[in-house]
Amino acid sequence: MYFFLGSLLPPLRLDIDLDYGFEELLTLFKDNLSKKDFLQVKKIQAFIDLKNVEKLLRKETLDPRGNLNEKELNEALVTEMALPDYFFEFLESYENTSDQIAFFSKVYVLFFKEMEEKEKGFLHDYFNFERIYRLLMVGVRSKQLKQDITKQLQFEDFCDPLVAYLIAQKESAHFEFPLEYQELDQQLKQVKKNPLDQYELLMKYRFNYLQEKIQDRPFSLDYALGYLLQFMLIQDWNLLSDKKGHERLNEIVKD
Repeated sequence: MYFFLGSLLPPLRLDIDLDYGFEELLTLFKDNLSKKDFLQVKKIQAFIDLKNVEKLLRKETLDPRGNLNEKELNEALVTEMALPDYFFEFLESYENTSDQIAFFSKVYVLFFKEMEEKEKGFLHDYFNFERIYRLLMVGVRSKQLKQDITKQLQFEDFCDPLVAYLIAQKESAHFEFPLEYQELDQQLKQVKKNPLDQYELLMKYRFNYLQEKIQDRPFSLDYALGYLLQFMLIQDWNLLSDKKGHERLNEIVKD
């Protein structure tokens, strides 16, 4: 099964034009993966669903790559189904829409916590990677925008070593990356404060991480999941603009 799928998928690069869309790739996966394995794909889409709920609250255009379309999301909000229990508990805590928007970062913290506790293997590692790079960018952007990083991280576990490291720099003039992320630090310094260049660099950073995870496993579920994530990054890359770069960086801080 994986051999057929791995041999069918063309190599990806971040700067290529895609010959087919997300729905076509999803159909290919659905037709060639077991129901159990396809559930792993749906967990990736579940993160998009949560971001789309926030977009609904903000009256913004939704990302069509989630599990649920706009009608289904609205139904889920009414029936309290198809989304995680912790999300509906969040809505009960913040009944006002403006508060739900202001504190939506709590939902993402709970999502990453759930992925860390319940998942293993590729998805566990990937979402941990996503959480770490987002936390690092909260540190960077908080300094650039002169924001209170403690407020930005208010729903995180302050005993977490990385979170504690970030908060310890609250009063410092410049953000210092942990030693293990010095390479990313140097790369960001080269692009200085240009939002589009920074966001493009982060997309390359994420794309390369995925490539390293799957390059030696072409006929595996990990390869299929990594390929899907790389595919979405390429789609995002092709939609970039200066305005989008700034917006996406600020979304990372929100998330």
